[in-house]
Amino acid sequence: MEQPLTSLTAPILSADSAIWFSAYGFGWGYCAFALPSQVVCECLGAADDSPRQLLLAFQLGKPRLLAAVERTVRPGAGSRLSLSANDL
Repeated sequence: MEQPLTSLTAPILSADSAIWFSAYGFGWGYCAFALPSQVVCECLGAADDSPRQLLLAFQLGKPRLLAAVERTVRPGAGSRLSLSANDL
């Protein structure tokens, strides 16, 4: 059975309604990401910026998020990378 090359951690809602999560990839380790609520609504289909809608859109949008993470990851960046609508 094949394992995915990249894995996402469970999402956390930050105080500013952004979704924080980390991604892990073999060979580069962990990298932290922030996904603004506006991007979740525009690109992943959340109806509003309520926690329930944001987390649901995150779960349903995992394939797009995995692709975006793999394109934008910078190992050793040391800071949380913010994903934009262009990244998705």
